[in-house]
This record gives sequence, C-alpha cells and structure tokens, in this order.
Amino acid sequence: MGLNCQCRGWKVETPPKVSVMQSTVCKERSFQLHPVTVISMEPKANDPDDFIESSVLLDETQYQEGYRDGYNDGLVSGKEEGREVGLKMGFQGGEEMGFYRGCIDVWNSVTRANPDAFSFRIKNRIEQLEKLVEGYPLLEPENEQVQEMMEKIRLKFRIISANLGVRLEYEGSPTSTREVQDFYYIVGEDMLKSMLTCCKVYISESRNALALESIEQAAKLFPEAPVINRFKDENYNRVGYTLVSCFDPNSSSEATSLKNAVLGMVKAAFDSIDLSSHCGTHPRLGVVDHICFHPLTQASLDQVADLAKSAAAEIGRRHQVPTFLYGAAHGEGRSLDCVRRELGYFKPNSSGNQWRGGLNLGPLNLKPDLGPTQLTQSKGVVVVGATGWVDNYNVPVFSTNIEVVRRIARKVSGRGGGLDSVQAMGLMHGEDRTEVACNLLDPDRVGSDQVQARVERLAADEGLSAGKGYFTDFSREKIIELYLNAASTV
Repeated sequence: MGLNCQCRGWKVETPPKVSVMQSTVCKERSFQLHPVTVISMEPKANDPDDFIESSVLLDETQYQEGYRDGYNDGLVSGKEEGREVGLKMGFQGGEEMGFYRGCIDVWNSVTRANPDAFSFRIKNRIEQLEKLVEGYPLLEPENEQVQEMMEKIRLKFRIISANLGVRLEYEGSPTSTREVQDFYYIVGEDMLKSMLTCCKVYISESRNALALESIEQAAKLFPEAPVINRFKDENYNRVGYTLVSCFDPNSSSEATSLKNAVLGMVKAAFDSIDLSSHCGTHPRLGVVDHICFHPLTQASLDQVADLAKSAAAEIGRRHQVPTFLYGAAHGEGRSLDCVRRELGYFKPNSSGNQWRGGLNLGPLNLKPDLGPTQLTQSKGVVVVGATGWVDNYNVPVFSTNIEVVRRIARKVSGRGGGLDSVQAMGLMHGEDRTEVACNLLDPDRVGSDQVQARVERLAADEGLSAGKGYFTDFSREKIIELYLNAASTV
C-alpha cells in the first residue's frame, strides 16, 4: 500500500501501479494515461476554504479545455461555411454579370440589324453599361470596389430599361420555360408603367423662406411625384423646381400625381407671394412665372401636352389668373419666347436693370388661352407649355456693362444668327458681373460646350472675360437616375 500523509487538510495516497490498459492511448482525447497522484477529496473540518478553492480551479480547467475544443471546432466549421457562402455569392455575382452581358449583346444585335432602332442617347448608355460590365473584377473577389461597381451597373441598367419602356430586374436565372414566358409577359405589361414625365415650375421668389417652405410642403403631399431638384437664385429672386412621376396613359389626367403636385405648389405660391412687392434682375410675368411639362421615358409629347393643358385649365379657373399656352400644348405650337415678347417680358421696368412690382400692361396685348382676360397686380399671368427636354445654361461675364453683354447674348442666340436652337439673354447677376442666360432647346444637337466656347470668344472680342458656365438643373439622364433612386427607397 502507498504512503499516507496529511497536507493542508488533504489525505494524499500514492496510487498503486498503473495497469497496461490504463496506459493505452485514448483515441478520443489523443493522450496517454500516466501514473498520477490521486487526491482524495476528504477536507478537514477545520479548513473549508481549501475545498472551495479546489472546486474553482477544477471548474476553470474544464472551462479552458472546453473553450479550446469549441474554438478549434468553430474555426474548422467557420472556414467551411465561409467557403460555401463565398462560392455561392461569387456564383451569383457571375450569373448577374452574365444577365447584363446577355442584354447588352441583344441590344447590340438590334443596333447592327437596325441602326435607327435606338436613339443616340440610348446607344450611348448601352455603350457605357458595356464598359462597366467589362471592367467588373470577376476574378478579384477581395476587391473593395466590387459592391460599388455592382451598384453602378445595376443603376445604369435600370436607366436603360426605363428609357426602353421595360422594367427589367435580375432576380436569378429562370428554372423553367414557364418562368421565361412569364418574364417576357411582365416586360410587355411594364412598358406602360415605365412612362416617366417631368414638370419644371419656376416661381418668382427665393428670399422668402416661409413662402418656399409652404410651396415645398404642398409638393410633399404627393410623394409619387417627388421634387428631384430645387435651384434657388437670390440675385434673380427666382426658384425652379423639377418634379418627376410615372405616367399612366390609361388614367384620367385629373388623377395624375404630377399634375396635382404642381397645382398644390401653384396654390401655395399664390397664397404666400405678392408680385407687386417682388423685385429681381430676372424677367418674370407672374408669381408662377413658367410651367413646362417634358416627356422623359416612353411618354409622348402629345401625352404630356394633354397633361399641360389640363393643369393650365385648372390654374386659370381656380385662381382666376390669365393663362397662356405654348409648345405642343398650344394649337399652333407657338414658342415660349413669342408669348414673352408679346407681353413685354424682356424689358426691365425699373432702374438698375431690374423687374419690380406687378405688370403694367393694362389690357393684355395677347388674349389668354385660359382664365380671365384681366390680370391682377398681385398674381400677374401664368405661362404653361409642353416641349422636348430643355437645358438651362448660364455663362458669367465679368463686366457690369449690360449693353455689351446683351449684344453678346444676341450673337449667341439662334434668333440673332448665332447658335441654332439656342435662346439667350444678357442679365445683371449681382453687383459686379453679368451673365448670358441660355435655353438649349435641343441639347443633343447644340450643347453647353458650344455655348461656352461662343460666349468666351464673343466676350474676348469685346475685351471681356467669361467664367465657366453652370446648369440650373440636372441633365435629363441624371433626373431619371435620381427619380429611380428615390422611387426605390419608397
């Protein structure tokens, strides 16, 4: 028998010899049993702390051993799960890129078969999408820009789909012929839903914060027609709003969110702004100076013209304000500048090249298309139209000589023998500069670069310098992109 002794309240016994079986390798734990000193759990009655201390040490040992085993098992299983998820996500990314690649190939095939099938703008966007898809790092899964690039590709694809009048979304590969047939059916059905229209509302105020807040709150009552852009110019004391909405040709024009949002803004403007107390260096004809509807994707000019005429009729009737039509909304298609010229729009009525107070027209030179024939000084008149897309681009000229700048503007304008499809006027813009304010009626044909170059050259001929021009609104493509982003978050 072994030696018995007492140590700190424990009885220690030397164990007998270990048998052969006890010294074999334990397969589950992979360690060998060796002769050890067996501690008999017989604490002394006068020292209970030793029992508690030993129990704590034993629990800690078991905890550490369990933690190591759990960590090692988790590491192995985590790597396996991560590998499976990585393969799945990588496959899905490649499959989605294949979907976009296939659509691009189809569109390119259509273009080769019929070069006039798509507009220049759509073909340009398809080319941009193709470059994005080709640049996607399929073989670089750890590239930090993968997600950002994927989002750009998705957004560009959505813009092209909207322009083509279809709503295509990658939702995984079809698993049956029936799914393929359903996909093409949905594409056909969604052509009508992808019609987008835009309305620009110009109001003669930018300094009255309460008035602007009231106008914007009125628009928010119709979230289906969000305000995509607001451009406020305090020198001109003028603000422009751009609204966009889907257009359903099967619905009555009375029920369109876009029209109702515009009517709400017009009412708020008339309720909070008095034209007789307004002044600024930009010409204007009324509190609500100008409203123009534009087709964006798939909607026709005739369709938005009907919308414009319906809105104009409501404005004239509800607010008893003379209302004039132009563009496709007018029976003879007269132009906006024609209406403005007849009503003396381009002639300042105050010193300092400003427009101040109401219109001093007496009897109107031009008979309104809608509403009363007599105007009120507090409201003025409203001009409503429908046209293709128009860009507004202004080029600053560093001079206070307004006559020289007006001469430059006439030479830039198509009416003065300058650039075709460009309307321009010279205006004071602040105390120390002027600018050539331009409407680009066909920006795909004559764009801002040509206007900028022409103004710079004409200014140099006058011994003046011109600054870099700026747009007062986003491009047509950017407007669509912003609307799609806004719609996807609703």
